[in-house]
Amino acid sequence: MIDFIKNETPIVICDIGASPMEKTNFIDDLFNNTHSKLVGFEPNVDEYNKLEKNNPKKTFFNFAIGDGTIKKLNICASPGMSSFLEPDIDYLKKFHGFEEWSKIIKTTSVDTKKLDDINENFDFIKIDTQGYESEIIKYGRNKINESLVIQLETSPIPLYKNEKAFASVINQLEDLGFVLHMFNKILTKSFKPLIVHGNILNGLHHLFQLDCVLIKNFRTINNYTEEELKKLILIMHYSFKSYDLVDYLINILDSKNEGKLIDRYRNLAPSFKIQKFY
Repeated sequence: MIDFIKNETPIVICDIGASPMEKTNFIDDLFNNTHSKLVGFEPNVDEYNKLEKNNPKKTFFNFAIGDGTIKKLNICASPGMSSFLEPDIDYLKKFHGFEEWSKIIKTTSVDTKKLDDINENFDFIKIDTQGYESEIIKYGRNKINESLVIQLETSPIPLYKNEKAFASVINQLEDLGFVLHMFNKILTKSFKPLIVHGNILNGLHHLFQLDCVLIKNFRTINNYTEEELKKLILIMHYSFKSYDLVDYLINILDSKNEGKLIDRYRNLAPSFKIQKFY
């Protein structure tokens, strides 16, 4: 716990694609250890109904973030594959399980709202929308530009028809002043028929999906207010365990208020569990 760094206003977390099908420990660790609140969006009504509704610091909406129009949502055999886009079966069938998981079992019409039209400002935005990330960024430039951290799932080779690939999505965020800091998850898959260690979920080298973490460029960070720095420090510490960047940020914070917080943080460093992903 770095309880010697406290934000005055809550860290506002935006969870776009809030289905609880996959655990988001990077959000839970931040929410449970800091002064935060969460606003989530999940258009699949079955997944929306599974979300926690009794926490006053969490608010969920059963509509999608998009271009502001009514759209057709493809509900797939595996809810985590559901998307406004159509799965690219020709590519997905090269890997174990996906030909079945990506089958469209029904479609439903859902409302969408532009991120820029949401009446809330966000510090930390997570985007996991199965290939639709580019459209969310396109219609949410102002909200994204005002945020501190973006976490999103992208694919080097698109999994869906008309999906924008990794490089294109990252370029959109670079145009808004962000830089790619780290991957908090790298998902690899093995081409059929090879099975690694007896588990079809295991991958070898082929990059299937990348969970990217982006922060603003360092010129911008140098001009952050103390409150913005505190929030960024807490996000990068609790969500992403990026201890070296946090050390760097605390030095900037200390320079603004003639503090000595860096010594307290470095005294905690021996207790940090260092995990290198790549």
